[in-house]
Amino acid sequence: MTGSAAEPVDGWVITVGDELLNGVRVDTNTAWLADRLASIGVKVVRAISVRDRQEDIRAVVAESLANADVVIVSGGLGPTEDDVTRQAIADLFDADLLRSSEVEAAVRSFFEDRGRTVSEVNLDQALVPEGFEYAVNPRGTAPGLMKRLDGRFLFILPGVPGEMKALYESWVEPVLREAHGDRPGVRRKWFRTTGIGESDLSDRIGRLDDLSPFVSVGYLPSAFGTAIYLTGSSSGGKEEDRCFAAAEERIRKGAGDYLFADSDQELPEHIADLLTTSGQTLATAESCTGGLIAGSLTDVPGASTWFLRGWVVYSNQSKEEELRVPHDLLLEHGAVSAEVARAMAEGARDAAASDYALSVTGIAGPTGGTEDKPVGLTFIGCSGPDGTVVREYHLGTMGRRYNKQRSMVNALDLLRRLITGLDPMAGGWETPG
Repeated sequence: MTGSAAEPVDGWVITVGDELLNGVRVDTNTAWLADRLASIGVKVVRAISVRDRQEDIRAVVAESLANADVVIVSGGLGPTEDDVTRQAIADLFDADLLRSSEVEAAVRSFFEDRGRTVSEVNLDQALVPEGFEYAVNPRGTAPGLMKRLDGRFLFILPGVPGEMKALYESWVEPVLREAHGDRPGVRRKWFRTTGIGESDLSDRIGRLDDLSPFVSVGYLPSAFGTAIYLTGSSSGGKEEDRCFAAAEERIRKGAGDYLFADSDQELPEHIADLLTTSGQTLATAESCTGGLIAGSLTDVPGASTWFLRGWVVYSNQSKEEELRVPHDLLLEHGAVSAEVARAMAEGARDAAASDYALSVTGIAGPTGGTEDKPVGLTFIGCSGPDGTVVREYHLGTMGRRYNKQRSMVNALDLLRRLITGLDPMAGGWETPG
């Protein structure tokens, strides 16, 4: 455990549930909690997932309390027989479980508001270990629990992400801020890139060793591209500020036009901002991606103001009927061709009367490829006010889902480049990796 007020306090995060260890569910609570705790000066030094076994829970919580200033346990507070965290904690502290009238009233209200009948097993969620503080759950029925231990804190929160987050924000963080308000938190800066691999991006940016005492850099590749994040102290010292600013400048310069946002903004959200700011509109015409492009864009709130229409034209007949792709063009060049991608984009733009239209046609695999047109061959078209651009991509044989995702990202990046006046033939994922 740390002792200096100038240093972050140590925290452990413990997640409970068989489903986290047998592959049924991915633990997202730990990452979210670690990020939020870091912002208030609590450094997560260990994260553990344990089974729904009382003996396992008791053992790891006891170990955590001997080594950390802040311990957050998430999961196992529900009403079913595998929810044993409450009893395990009560046994650890040799505490009786006492029924809270306030929590019971909140549980009854939760069910009544939804027209449901509350059962006795649900009312058992009002049981609180003796000597623990609690907070009513604003999103569910299981309350949050807290034990203060000579300046240390043990929190027990529900495992449902929405309920855990709501209790953390309304209750846990205010308690910790009051207790550790004089400790510096973490300064974090995000950058988003696309169309370039993690290793190539790192080579372009170079090492930041000379700035490392005050700032560190991390790379997080994903389907949309590589996110870069800088981490440093939020104490605001002049040397820390200088190093942070120098690191930001190196990233911007090195990433160049592969950089699309100096924030944690995803590519579809960036496209939405570009179209909203310019007052322009978009339509899509998709074959091999099966609506993936339109789906990613319409996930963004407010998409109806700039996304006009989308087509999934999988068959040749649908390309002819919906987008007026000439029959002879399909016969001569085939559906997977630059010529058809161009006709699809222009047909969609005309039919939707949009400023821009994206098209994609390709062979996602694992079957359907030939010597002339192998699996992974994809053509993406973008028709806009200044004409139509078509690019050819070779995505390889990394799998059907991979090729569909890469095609989606390539299409969005092509649109980004055309809207912002960048070279449309630069960037893009052309081969696996």
